[in-house]
Amino acid sequence: MHSTINWPIASYNYGGLEKKSPKEQMQLLENFGYDGIVLKSEKIEDFNNIDEFIRLDEMNSKIKITAIFERYNFNDPEERKERWKKVVDKISDKNIQIWIIFGKKTEGITDAFLEKKLREITTYSKEKNVEVILYPHSDCYIASAEEALPFVEKINKPNLKLALHLYHEVRAGNGSRINEVFEKVKNHLGAVTLSGTNVVADYTNTRTRDRSTIKPIGDGDFDLTNFIVPLKKSKYKGTVVFMNFGITENPEEYLARSLTEWKRLLTTLQ
Repeated sequence: MHSTINWPIASYNYGGLEKKSPKEQMQLLENFGYDGIVLKSEKIEDFNNIDEFIRLDEMNSKIKITAIFERYNFNDPEERKERWKKVVDKISDKNIQIWIIFGKKTEGITDAFLEKKLREITTYSKEKNVEVILYPHSDCYIASAEEALPFVEKINKPNLKLALHLYHEVRAGNGSRINEVFEKVKNHLGAVTLSGTNVVADYTNTRTRDRSTIKPIGDGDFDLTNFIVPLKKSKYKGTVVFMNFGITENPEEYLARSLTEWKRLLTTLQ
């Protein structure tokens, strides 16, 4: 492990950040030394804020929008389901990825439908010079990186890749085999995210599941060197993103602490 490991590091805009203005969010992350931000596009306010985030990104060379994620829920109204298109239009030619989460399994929705829709998203995004990341999410149609892989391989387009999220892998029961997961998906890896987590998710209820798998970096009993070593081996060159969903601690405190701990871990593995 001699070569220097130095992935750009970004944070999602959860964990108290979403209560701040776009400018305050970007400023806070920049002050602590983060390189990027990943934006949720859930509520209409999130979607409406994208333009302001882009304006701030274009004014500032230090902190960049890494990606915007959009959820395609099968039972949503057509206009909401297809909002990904408007997001892609906004980020056309801006070196910002769109991350797509397909929602909960729904009667009548098949792999064939998913493949067709993902092809459509990928083709449309290619015309706009946008990279698409298939986003596995617990309790959804695609819950792990290995479940995402066949879709990405079958569609086989240069602008379609998949994400590996440590916490969703833990929830899928893959906490002890992250090494194997990286090995399987490394050739199609377009996004990597992590948080502090326990090795095994607490499935008592949704809240305990989230809290046991999304913590500040340095918290939880999962040894993150077991994540960093296969990540390095995978030759992934993109941004690594810290997930802070539901963290109730003050963002000024946990963001700084998490970044310090991340850098310490990387130093130990040089």
